[in-house]
Amino acid sequence: MDVRRSVALWMIGSLVLSLFTFPAFAAQSNRTSDSVTLLKQMSLEEKVGQMMMVGFYGSEPNADIARLIQEAHAGGVILFAYSQNVVNPVQTAHLTNGLQSLAQETRLGVPLLISTDQEGGVVARLTTGATEWAGNMALGATRKTAYAYQAAKMTGEELRAVGINMNLAPDLDVNVNPANPVIGVRSYGEAPQLVADMGAAAIHGYQENVIATGKHFPGHGDTNVDSHLGLPVINKSREDLEKVELVPFKRAIAEGIDAVMTAHIHVPALDDTPDLPATLSRPILTGLLRQELGYQGLIITDSMTMAGVANYFGGVPKAAVKAVQAGADIILLTPALTTDEQIEVYQAVLEAARKGEIPAEQIDQSVLRILKVKAKYGLFEHRFVDPADIPEHVATEKHLRTSMKIARSSITLVKNENNLLPLRLQPDQKLGIISQFSLIDRVRPYHAKTTEIYHNQVNPSDADIQAAVEMAKTQDVLLVGTYNATANPQQVKLVKALQELHKPMVVIAFRNPYDIQAFPDVPAYLAAYGFRSVSLQAAVETVLGDNQPKGRLPVTIPGLYPYGHGLRYGGKHTDAKSEQLPANQMDAGSSKEDQLQEQDSSK
Repeated sequence: MDVRRSVALWMIGSLVLSLFTFPAFAAQSNRTSDSVTLLKQMSLEEKVGQMMMVGFYGSEPNADIARLIQEAHAGGVILFAYSQNVVNPVQTAHLTNGLQSLAQETRLGVPLLISTDQEGGVVARLTTGATEWAGNMALGATRKTAYAYQAAKMTGEELRAVGINMNLAPDLDVNVNPANPVIGVRSYGEAPQLVADMGAAAIHGYQENVIATGKHFPGHGDTNVDSHLGLPVINKSREDLEKVELVPFKRAIAEGIDAVMTAHIHVPALDDTPDLPATLSRPILTGLLRQELGYQGLIITDSMTMAGVANYFGGVPKAAVKAVQAGADIILLTPALTTDEQIEVYQAVLEAARKGEIPAEQIDQSVLRILKVKAKYGLFEHRFVDPADIPEHVATEKHLRTSMKIARSSITLVKNENNLLPLRLQPDQKLGIISQFSLIDRVRPYHAKTTEIYHNQVNPSDADIQAAVEMAKTQDVLLVGTYNATANPQQVKLVKALQELHKPMVVIAFRNPYDIQAFPDVPAYLAAYGFRSVSLQAAVETVLGDNQPKGRLPVTIPGLYPYGHGLRYGGKHTDAKSEQLPANQMDAGSSKEDQLQEQDSSK
């Protein structure tokens, strides 16, 4: 079909959408799509296309994505914020409706899987106009599986309301390596059982509305290389992998997760082929995941444009063929590849299938899994959404209230020398803020005499540091925000320069909680585990005494603080006390209903 005609049809269709849409979140009809019959109607070209999840630039359907859906028969699309696919909820709903209209105009009209990475916290694509969440490690710090369930359920509801039916979450990696450059706070923590418990709760929450995707199999938590930039290697025995990395994935499989994403990591204990990423390993994807662990759901690769796989085995098209041969059902592509390059990947897999390099039976099994999950989530009946319904499901008062409650419960008071916190500022005292993220509008309602230097870069220049020091000299108390300082030496230099002023100083870590390793003698230190608005607000409220710190470290800070450490204030303005919170302790401020519903993970 002519691309221009297809786009025109989408524009017309968007005007008369009410004629063929179903109410959002209507119960799936009793009619179940006959996936086997549909599979038999498909050509090989259409089958291979179903295995492609493609990306494009643009906030509305255009010629590029129309080509991928119609020429390459793409069965899935991934949306990103950087590519302007996801701008706000209403725009996203119109986009997803347009994409589904393009798919509906194909020969068989199979609906699309439309995915995004909405993990919460530092990895979230839909933020403007949607609920922001504190993220996985913040959830781990609360120890409440009910919070993981609630956050996932509400996130899934918001995604489905805008037409996104697959979430590439939750992250099931066990972050046992403090130097991990790519996982960190995306993980629930370093304890395998904690990750398994929180992940299981999230899976159930997501899958009330959208497909959940556990990642990154067989576990990306013990790496010190970013797989976007290179190939990490995990040199651990099979026994050690069984005790740590595989625990959350086994639990996820038992809980019925519908999709698992592969990791671009080399694990010699599972496959000793030199430089072979797990994504391309048949012993790992088919031997371990399918056969040993009994997983029957979708296997989707991580982005095939990442250096951890793209730089090996002759480029993305050849790597994609090898991933399918290994057992992947869906090849994940992104706008990092042009439309022509993505079509080349599709053609490479198609040619391998035609030559018998990928067995026809394997292609059929993969496509049948894809069709079945599309039917399970009612996409044949309810592929479209009504933008008018968005206010009922996105950024609702209940969602915003729950998000804020979780963020407040996550803030972890790690150090409080001489009971510096909560701050007891006199009206004439000057508070100076030096932070990666602006806090002044949140602080000023509490204290008017506040000045801020907001440097908005992970490695401030020497001139930035000097300016911060000069401002700090005129202040009575300092509030400093850091962001992965252990990996950014100029941040460490800034904090140490401020320490030399010998003023009362509070440091808040707005991503990984390990920053205090670089400046262990700061007087007061909190972990917020993220920089979303709710985490910033909760951290400020805690510093100034309006929120009791309840979080417990879900990781060890090597040489300083153990897993489970967390201080509390004795009262709003009384001395702080150290307290290893009992695993089953209820929040003093929770309602009786909340206390009955919330279950802690003691692991």
